[in-house]
Amino acid sequence: MKAMPRIYEFIELISNTMEAYTTSLFLDEESDGEGLILYHYHSLSRNIKKDCKVQNGEGIIGWVFREQKSVLASYFDKRDATTLKFYEKDEDIKSLVAIPLPENYGVLCVDSKKSYVFTEEKEKILRQMSQVLVSMINAEKEIMEKNILEILLALSLQTNEIIVHTKDRNEFAKQFLELLMEKLNLELVVFAYEEKNVIFTYKLNNKNIYKELSYDYLDQYGLMGWVLKNKKELFLEKLNKSEKSFVVNRDEPFENLTNFLCLPLISQKNKMTGALAFVKKNNEKWIAKEKKTMTFLSSLFFKEYLNKK
Repeated sequence: MKAMPRIYEFIELISNTMEAYTTSLFLDEESDGEGLILYHYHSLSRNIKKDCKVQNGEGIIGWVFREQKSVLASYFDKRDATTLKFYEKDEDIKSLVAIPLPENYGVLCVDSKKSYVFTEEKEKILRQMSQVLVSMINAEKEIMEKNILEILLALSLQTNEIIVHTKDRNEFAKQFLELLMEKLNLELVVFAYEEKNVIFTYKLNNKNIYKELSYDYLDQYGLMGWVLKNKKELFLEKLNKSEKSFVVNRDEPFENLTNFLCLPLISQKNKMTGALAFVKKNNEKWIAKEKKTMTFLSSLFFKEYLNKK
């Protein structure tokens, strides 16, 4: 999920209203529905684990999410605060309230270094705040989706301009890949034309890099090789750094990739094949309408690419 400044402000408001030491917002962002990530927090602590992930049922946060029940611990029973998972060191937390967000969105938790500061009345207030919070998240998502649709429309129009005004095949591919990088905020785009060449553009040190290599560079055991061989779409939300998790070649300079989408390209009468791979940045996920548009534009791109000289 992208950054939501208004959500950040609301979390700070909750923290101040509840006089919390830390207010933490966990959202269900995992594709398998098994875990939560720490989306945002407001804290007086310097020991927050910013990349904290909690499995379904793990600790207080995970239990609240799995059972969809609140926990009101007026006295934390001198347990180490690291058991909450989002603290890297013990913070002498003495009381907390953790509640499930409506619509199974996640968990909202407030804690304090004082005992008996959270009452049933405060828990009720926090529940009401969580309802407002989910409404804000839904509103932000609608705005983001509208913005994405506007971007996709602009992308389609600009793709058409490139098709009409660019005659050279290599220049056409270059402009198309760079347009995708810009409009979709991608980290990497790779185009492979079977038995011919591999073209990719990616970001390195905030600079766009564009390269054209022979098809020999593509390792058939990589992700794109799998798509070319099987002529099937491949979508992975995470790429683990293993022997076969590379996109094009084992020695490629791409690292820490997430949200990988690779589409097979097949010409009329199945005579020529290729593939287009896209990798988003900052853990940004593909939404259904994006994937549908990319499938259409990718097929259009390959058709026009084959017609260029």
